[in-house]
Amino acid sequence: MMSKLRASMSVEEFDDGYFYAADLKAFARQLGIPVGRRRKLELESLIRGVLRTGMVPLAKPVPDRRSGEERDRLAADTIVQTYVDDRRTKAFLRDLVHACSPSLRDKSGQWYWLNELRRTQLQAGRRITYADLGNRLLELMRSEGRLPRIPAARFNNFVTDFKADPANRGKGRANAVAAWERIKSVPGPKTYEAYAALESGRRKVGGSE
Repeated sequence: MMSKLRASMSVEEFDDGYFYAADLKAFARQLGIPVGRRRKLELESLIRGVLRTGMVPLAKPVPDRRSGEERDRLAADTIVQTYVDDRRTKAFLRDLVHACSPSLRDKSGQWYWLNELRRTQLQAGRRITYADLGNRLLELMRSEGRLPRIPAARFNNFVTDFKADPANRGKGRANAVAAWERIKSVPGPKTYEAYAALESGRRKVGGSE
């Protein structure tokens, strides 16, 4: 059976489960974590910290821009305060990058990891400028190979790996979703590797009967 959220559970039990955002928010409040508009990935990280140490973090969530609130002036020396994650901001940051390296192209996941840096720095009370964001984006776009997978996108990662497996040739998204629902219902990592191992074990048991 899947573990239920409880204050006495271990980090391993937590990681082996799959929990919806609404349940994570309720559990975070139970633990004393300020929820605000925190994303699921951020809540998971904070919950792990409490389960591991027993201490509730003091950091407050970075507030989102409210409707009608004036956005930051897009300039290299502007301190990041009211950031808007839209095409205009991304185009400006790309311009900063291309001023240093005109031939660089976008990489999958670059905006996610850039936003992670921004949120982390602001939550720590550090002042950063748009030049800092541009420099970080430059590093991400220059990095060799693929960027790390987005942790929160476990379903998307699972589907990608499912389709990449030659054993699943000819199978569609519905098959991938069914496989995801199966691995999600059992304790353990929510990865395609774990699913493949589960299915392999089941076939061996079935073949021996």
